[in-house]
Amino acid sequence: MTLYRHLFRESLPVLLLALLFLTAVYLFGFFYAGARWLEGVPLLKVVRWLAYHVPGVLVQVFPIALVVTTVLVFGRLSAEGAQFALLSGGIPLWRAACPPLGGGPLSGVGLYLQEYLVPHYNERVRTAWWDEIHTQGAGLFRLKGLQIPIGQGRSLYFEDFDMAQKKMLRVRIVSFQGEEGTFLFAQRGSWEDKVITLEGYRLYRIDFAEVPRLETAPDLLAQTRKVFRAVSQGGVLEVESDLSRARAIADYADTFSFGQDSLSEAWRKLRDPFLAPLERWRARLEFHSKLALPLANLILVLLAAAMALRYGRSTGLALGLSVVLALGYYGAFFLGRSLAGLGALPPELGAWGANLLFLVLGVRALR
Repeated sequence: MTLYRHLFRESLPVLLLALLFLTAVYLFGFFYAGARWLEGVPLLKVVRWLAYHVPGVLVQVFPIALVVTTVLVFGRLSAEGAQFALLSGGIPLWRAACPPLGGGPLSGVGLYLQEYLVPHYNERVRTAWWDEIHTQGAGLFRLKGLQIPIGQGRSLYFEDFDMAQKKMLRVRIVSFQGEEGTFLFAQRGSWEDKVITLEGYRLYRIDFAEVPRLETAPDLLAQTRKVFRAVSQGGVLEVESDLSRARAIADYADTFSFGQDSLSEAWRKLRDPFLAPLERWRARLEFHSKLALPLANLILVLLAAAMALRYGRSTGLALGLSVVLALGYYGAFFLGRSLAGLGALPPELGAWGANLLFLVLGVRALR
């Protein structure tokens, strides 16, 4: 316990500084990438948009910060010859590499963030960008011309968007029950939370099962009325959507995805018996990737400690080692994901391959 208290006291300030520095670097990267569109935007909106990135950034920087901390602290122990004292006292290096501050708590925090905070704030990132920064409340303009599923078999489509009044133009909502289709048209529409308000609407139903009988119908007008029915029309109609406006913007505003599913949502999607084979493959990869990245904290500390004790005798060399280890892990992780996405590897191996590789290297190095 004395050893752990010493390592905790030495490691905590380094870990906090590494987390602060790496988070700032990530946020500056987002700011730099979006600087072209941030001119003239109120500072408070920019700060809020950057703050929404923090939970997702922390999940990614935890392994890097832990590697930096481990390499610096154990590099100092190496410079002072502490590893020989540990071995002489009968303490194996793997025990010294797993202090209370190690990968366990950070992995737990990472899993908590993946489940409860990252999906919500990733959604807020996209919504804030398109609805507050890139445009002022007109983020829906990115969805024009797309078929947006809004739940219960319904899809929303609109041809254009009025940037001045923030409304959808020439709106269409289509759904089917069996071979009967429901077609809802409107001149204009607005979308707030999960309510789509249509103006100047017309509602029709078409029974496609009855269409073949039109050719032989003795009373064509009566049969036509069975097939085509004008149900209603009016000024304003509200339609309940299972998909919120913010989630629609986050999912469909562009092709870049931040991953709005939590761990439990990814697991439910993975277990869906009606999921198409390709979607199930992607769901397996997404679920295992969300699980593997936080748990990398438990693994990287082993190899980082071993490398630092052997080669981290100077601060510069220790920092260089931490960069190499971090880049090596993320390179292997994203390479595995890419190969699994192409179908060259099973999703589980693609997501966990980097963890398994570094676990084997760490165990061998600490012998």
